[in-house]
Amino acid sequence: MFSFFNQPLCADENKNKLEEKNQALRTAHFNNIDELVNLHVPGLALSYIKKEQPQFDKEAPLEWLYWEQKHISLLKYMRQWSAIDKRINSQLENLKNFKIATADRNWFLTIQLQALIELKQYSEALARTRLLLWNASSLVRANTYAAWRRIIIQIYLNQTQINDAQIAMRRYQQDYGELQNEDGVGWLQLQAELLIQLKQYGEAILLLKKIKTPQAQALVLLAKINSGMISPLNALDSAQLVLATIEEDDKRKNLFQYVALVAAMAAGDVEQSILLLEILLSEKAQKLSDSLIQIGGISIDADTLWGLYLQKGYLAANRKGLLKGDDASWYALASNLFQTDPLTAKSLFAVLSLKANQIQHRELAMKQLVKLMDINQQPLELVNLLFTDSKYISKISDVVPEVRYRLIDFNLSKSNVKAAARLMADLKQPPEDQPQFDWNLRRARVLILSGSFTEGAAVLENMLNNEEIESLQADKYLQVVFDLQAVEQYQLSLNLFNQLQKLVSDVRLNRELMFWKAESYHGLKEFEKAAFLFLKSARSPENIYDPWYHTATFRAAESLVEAKLYEDARQRYLHLLKITDNSARKAVIRQRLQALQLKNQTF
Repeated sequence: MFSFFNQPLCADENKNKLEEKNQALRTAHFNNIDELVNLHVPGLALSYIKKEQPQFDKEAPLEWLYWEQKHISLLKYMRQWSAIDKRINSQLENLKNFKIATADRNWFLTIQLQALIELKQYSEALARTRLLLWNASSLVRANTYAAWRRIIIQIYLNQTQINDAQIAMRRYQQDYGELQNEDGVGWLQLQAELLIQLKQYGEAILLLKKIKTPQAQALVLLAKINSGMISPLNALDSAQLVLATIEEDDKRKNLFQYVALVAAMAAGDVEQSILLLEILLSEKAQKLSDSLIQIGGISIDADTLWGLYLQKGYLAANRKGLLKGDDASWYALASNLFQTDPLTAKSLFAVLSLKANQIQHRELAMKQLVKLMDINQQPLELVNLLFTDSKYISKISDVVPEVRYRLIDFNLSKSNVKAAARLMADLKQPPEDQPQFDWNLRRARVLILSGSFTEGAAVLENMLNNEEIESLQADKYLQVVFDLQAVEQYQLSLNLFNQLQKLVSDVRLNRELMFWKAESYHGLKEFEKAAFLFLKSARSPENIYDPWYHTATFRAAESLVEAKLYEDARQRYLHLLKITDNSARKAVIRQRLQALQLKNQTF
């Protein structure tokens, strides 16, 4: 006998079967993603996620949630902190869905705070964390609330706000005491970092001995170096023993390289310090907190490396009895050591790069310094930092063009367009293998893409004043002017179209220029001028209704509408309707005519 009471059971069974099917499919996908990560191709794993991740469904958001957590976890593994911050911001509305648990939502927000700390955006991270704490409801888990409070303390330590860190720690201690789980490990480490910054080394070491983590081990060594409990050489040996057991992609590598650097600097071992700092600066993503660097006392930056090069270079020159200012002798010594002692040669070239009396000697030394780095297979990341991110290089124009050409290509390959623009802004001469015209176009495009619109337009204008433009070159030239139009720099692009039009006699090109001038006038809201030029551009030399005629006439009608010349616009649309065979285009024109009819009724 059929019963209505059986229906919900069937529905539940179907729902359960569907959930089981989705779970099995998701598990298979996630296993594939994990396998790709284990094969050291996380980029491919991320592409897999982007391809397979389902869209957000507000009625059933859980499947999306599982994938989104996997997505963010992979970005965290890849240390793509900017991507994490941007993605979580873009998903905030989805995360507010009432079917998503508070704990899951807070998981994303906590990772975003960690990303902001890694990006050193401390003010933003502090403001967001405080907001979360102030607005926390009873649904927020105690361990999440505690984690946010520890994040506040970590930010204070990273910013060396010792008093604020002490106050926050004291209150935390009163509320939570000694935590025993993983959170407790983090809490003990935070306390130890503060004690070391307060120079209470013995107490810090006692706390650190309670936790068995690489960070704790590194902090103990740093505390012992700072307090004099261990000689710098013994500390260097200890750090290098750990490094000997670490594989290339081990997360501990940067940590103990830094400890080794601090020990080498304390021991006065300049050569070892240079080698370690070069490695750290060459890393794409350093995994060291500002609190740790504050404890170590050695900044990982280009200025520190230049300082070590100068120290090593002067020491080598003094041993040979060379005088400051005798650039030729310094250069000869560096050249003689080029193959046998590249580190000393590099240091001597570094001194000459910054201190040589004559410009040509500085430029020659820079080229040799970079050549040595190439021979030693040191990455361009290191060269880029030395020449673009140091107080020792006061003006980018002081860097020899040959080095700048390489750094321009490097920065463009990394999509660092603004950095490339700074490097090439005043480089008017092209590399040896590149025509002047192509180089100028490249300069203009990079400047425009970096936001330096006026400077880019000036390069393009200067080209018209100093170079004859052939038809093929004009096509290339126009592509860069279109970049100006694309970023709504209509007046700048219009000026260039006008100047180019004076230099060309090609009928086809003139017709195109009238069209693009019309587009600029339309962008400037000078709709009557735009309509006039669109109509002029529509006329072909053969007086036929070619595709260009259709496009230009349609754009003219649109400009006439904007100019409120509705009858003129209607006539142009009717004309196009009569000469157009394409059914899709006819449908669009009819829609425009209907819209015009409504406008006429309104006015």
